[in-house]
Amino acid sequence: MTKILAIYFSEPREMDYPFHKSEYLEIYQGLIDRLSKHNIHSVIVRGNSYQGNGVFSHGWKFGADNKLEKVETVQADLIFNRDDKNTIPFITDCPIINRADFDDLCLDKVKTFKFLPQFSPKSETIHTFEAYLKTVQDWDFPPEERIVLKKNFEAEGRGIVIKPWKDIVESDYDDWSDLLVQEFIDSSGGIPEIIDGYHDLRVTVIEGTPINSFVRTPKTGSLLANVSQGGSGLAIPIDKVPKDVLDFVSEIHAQLEPFEPNIYAADFMLGQRGWKLIELNSRPGVQHPNWSSTYETFNTAVIEMLVKHIKN
Repeated sequence: MTKILAIYFSEPREMDYPFHKSEYLEIYQGLIDRLSKHNIHSVIVRGNSYQGNGVFSHGWKFGADNKLEKVETVQADLIFNRDDKNTIPFITDCPIINRADFDDLCLDKVKTFKFLPQFSPKSETIHTFEAYLKTVQDWDFPPEERIVLKKNFEAEGRGIVIKPWKDIVESDYDDWSDLLVQEFIDSSGGIPEIIDGYHDLRVTVIEGTPINSFVRTPKTGSLLANVSQGGSGLAIPIDKVPKDVLDFVSEIHAQLEPFEPNIYAADFMLGQRGWKLIELNSRPGVQHPNWSSTYETFNTAVIEMLVKHIKN
C-alpha cells in the first residue's frame, strides 16, 4: 500500500526556499526518488495549507520531467517538517517529524539553555541595556572579559556582538528586546587532531544517533565560526569526533527523548572549562556533495528515518 509523505516548507510558492537553490532542488528530487522505491509517494506542501487530520489543501509533486505539478487535497500519513520560519501549526492529529514544540525549544535560545543548563555556557535573557549591565555585574566577570550578545531568534550569525563587557555600549543595538547575554567560550585552543584555533563543532543527530559532523572556523579577524558570516566548514566522519563530544550528545539526547522522533544538529565549542553546547538546530538541511564529503551518510539516514516512521 502506497504511503503519502508531506514535506512541509514555510514559503507558499512551489519554487520558493529551498528550491530557489539548484543544489537543494537536486537533492530533494533524489531523496523523493529513493523514497518511491519504498512505495512512498512524496508531496511538497507549503505555507498555511494545513486543514487538520493530516490533510493539506494542496501541494506539488515532481512529474516525469522533474517539473513540479500542483495537486489538490493531500492526505498525509507522515509530515516531514522542513519549516524554516516556524509557521507550521502545532500538529497533534498526524505523525510529524519534527514537532512544532521541539522546533520552538531549539529556535528559542533562552528555552534551550534553560532546558539544558548543565551543558550550556552561562546565559540570560535581557530586554534593556540596563538589564545587560546588571547581569554582567551580577556574574562578577572582570571588565576586560569578553561577553557575547545575540538576538534570541536570529540565525546565521546575524546581530552577534562579541566584546569585552566593559566596551559594550547602548548604541550596539537599536532594540535591546529579546537579547541573549552569554558567557564567551574561548575556543582559540582548537580541537586536538582536528582543528587549530577558534571553531565550533556541529554534530547532526537522528533519533539519538550521531550521523556526521562539521567543524567550522571563522574568517581571519573574526570570532564567528559561521559560514554565512564568511567562515569555512569541513565535514568530518563521525568516528573522528572526540569521544567526549559523543558522550555529551548522548547525555543531551536523553533529555530530548520526549520529543522523539526527531532530527537536529548540536553545536559545541571546546574552551578552557571543557565542551559547551552553543546551540541546537532542529532543521539541519539535506546535504549535497558540493557541501559535504559525508552527505550520503546523512541523506541515507534521513530516508531510513522516514521509511521507519511512515511504515509504522
